[in-house]
Amino acid sequence: MATEQLFQIGIKGLIRNLQGKVLLVRLPAWKDNPEPWDLPGGRMEPGENFQQTLRRELQEEIGVDYAGTPQHLMTVLSTVTIPVATMRVPLVLMAYQVELPQGTEITLDPNGPEQEYAWVEPETAAERLQQKYPQEFCDMLAKL
Repeated sequence: MATEQLFQIGIKGLIRNLQGKVLLVRLPAWKDNPEPWDLPGGRMEPGENFQQTLRRELQEEIGVDYAGTPQHLMTVLSTVTIPVATMRVPLVLMAYQVELPQGTEITLDPNGPEQEYAWVEPETAAERLQQKYPQEFCDMLAKL
């Protein structure tokens, strides 16, 4: 008997400032993620490739028109599942290192779900992401 494994794919941008701090955005809390801090990014839409998704999400979430070439850091299976139709499916997260030009302004959409953003030390970012990201990712992040 053949079985299918369905996944949602999320593309995330790991952005650091000149002081080495990591950019996080805070979203509304939900049942599976009571600690709603996350890296900017989101799920792929049909017909998009990874870089198109990353560019769209950075524009939507933090108001940045990103034209660079991101560097793939890690692909992991999230610790949360996503409701799709009548089931819950695993979430695969692909994290890319994104370098923004110096002086780039972060602007949240007042009508978007992102409630605030913060530049935090890598160790703090790792702690805040533990509800959604596996330990291997958090360990890598904390060592940046």
